[in-house]
Amino acid sequence: MSGGPLNESGAAPVEAQRTVGSASARRRLRSNAAFRSLLIGQGAFDIGISMRIAAQSWVVLELTGSQLWVGAAAGVRAIPVLLFALFAGVLADRMQRRWLIFFSGSWMAALVAVTAIITVTSTGEAWHYLLIAFGLGIGASVYGPSFLALVATIVPRDQLPRANGIVSFIATSGEMVGPLLAGLIIAGAGAGTVFWIVSIGYLGGSLLMLRVREPARAAPAGKASFREIGEGLAFAWRTPPLPWLTALIMLQNLFAVTIFPIMPVYADEVLDVGATGFGLMGGVFGAGLLGSAAIVAVFGTHHRRGLVMFFTGMVWDTCMVAFGFSRSFPLSLGLLFVMGLSGVIWVNAALTLFQTYATEEMRGRVMSLYVLSMDMFPMGWLIGGALAAWLGNEEALIVSAIGGTPVMLIGLLLSPALRRA
Repeated sequence: MSGGPLNESGAAPVEAQRTVGSASARRRLRSNAAFRSLLIGQGAFDIGISMRIAAQSWVVLELTGSQLWVGAAAGVRAIPVLLFALFAGVLADRMQRRWLIFFSGSWMAALVAVTAIITVTSTGEAWHYLLIAFGLGIGASVYGPSFLALVATIVPRDQLPRANGIVSFIATSGEMVGPLLAGLIIAGAGAGTVFWIVSIGYLGGSLLMLRVREPARAAPAGKASFREIGEGLAFAWRTPPLPWLTALIMLQNLFAVTIFPIMPVYADEVLDVGATGFGLMGGVFGAGLLGSAAIVAVFGTHHRRGLVMFFTGMVWDTCMVAFGFSRSFPLSLGLLFVMGLSGVIWVNAALTLFQTYATEEMRGRVMSLYVLSMDMFPMGWLIGGALAAWLGNEEALIVSAIGGTPVMLIGLLLSPALRRA
């Protein structure tokens, strides 16, 4: 691995942080063979996830004719992540992370292959797809903390923002391309073919992870136990600014996503642009995500990441409220694009801070806390829809914004560590 050893002090040196985006950092990241293998393998998973969800939604809708079932099949995957992510973080601190990624990825490949079989043979019922999605969530709960911890292990800290930006760029590209590919394949060869392709991609991505060579670590004595979860939580609690970061990420994923369940309502009833306009709204938002991921991948982020989170969060909340009151389709598209631009930068800053303040001994458990916080997202969709139904669309967006920027400002005022981060 090039780029020198990691600083394990628990806080990145300011001098190192300020080198982000330098030409030397870019060259060292390009020469990091382990990161390249990790990136290619992850790319197979990113595009596969969006293809699988698109194909699953199509099949479940055909079986049930119910959007509720479609939403349940997509959202049930989050439940095991909430249940098992913290213990998966313990495993990531005990075992070789590349092997955990390989086994969890292979588990998901096998489940998608089962999905292909029941789809091709027309023996699958709706509850089968829900059960498989739950099993995929178990794999994801192991995969996520191990992957994020491994990135922080093999990439020097001054290159982490750019590395995370590249990962975000690949993920966003997969989210945009995957549904398109799935639609074309479903039209030409059927949904079962999509699942077979995804399964093969998952297996190939898992095998690529075995090429990653991570530094040897001394495993803790004894068997893995729930006591180690408590140790990880205690470490996070006494390591500023991790407590505030965890709370902020949870709140953002619970409240700042209110715009997504009401976007179809605006397309159909408020802006009167129909399904075509709704698709364009999603595409423009995705283009903003992709653009910001590319910017971060090339230039990194400012070293005061707490302030970066505040200003990009404020941009998101302002545009979200403005979208609620907009009656102009071009203006609404522009607001969604700016939201996309701010979104990846916010996530990148939060993720980099988690990786920066985690010691190698606790990295898996700290990253499991990040994964758990981010997985509030599906619940946020539910809360957003309920707020809109109860209060009205514009009022729901205002309430959501109140749960974002003002809380972040309070965090900055009360936490010196977050202001310096």
